[in-house]
Amino acid sequence: MKKLLVLMLVLGVTSLASAALTLQISVNDEKNPVDSQYIITTPSCHLDLDIWTTADITPGVGEGFLALTVQTSGATISGGAVAYPGEPGLAINDDAAGTVGIPPLPVGEQGVWGMIALSTLSLIPAGSTLFDDIEFHCEALTGDLTITLWDCGVGLDQAVYMDSVIVHQIPEPASMLLLGLGGLLLRRRK
Repeated sequence: MKKLLVLMLVLGVTSLASAALTLQISVNDEKNPVDSQYIITTPSCHLDLDIWTTADITPGVGEGFLALTVQTSGATISGGAVAYPGEPGLAINDDAAGTVGIPPLPVGEQGVWGMIALSTLSLIPAGSTLFDDIEFHCEALTGDLTITLWDCGVGLDQAVYMDSVIVHQIPEPASMLLLGLGGLLLRRRK
């Protein structure tokens, strides 16, 4: 009986590890490749982010935690909902940085965190969206921002990288025109 319990625990942890390592980010309902890039015009651009799985997630023993974050100096990530219908083993919440029990995230990053409880899951097939309606809102005018998905599994000392999306922020033409005119007026005053 003891050997059977140990075997179930090992298989459950293995299932958890494989589930956590196969999650990816999608932008505006497009399943993007790992480490993809996206171009937006600023200011005040919104993107809809989802977290989906590239491999089957099978029931098992244990829990997995994840965080989806961005640098606080340039954007915010908030909201989110469980996308897989009728699945009590999934949850998503705000404030990944302040959550007790998950390892520390990189300094200056915030976002949302999620939980996958394997013991209450049914089989979730590859390609399924687990969490959706996560909102990215840029607050910087230009520059690149990286949205990162972290594995914050139980027992980890620090968050482990899973996937990212680099967002290239380009000012819309009207903003560029106003900046240019302002620069000309300042130059003319001198």
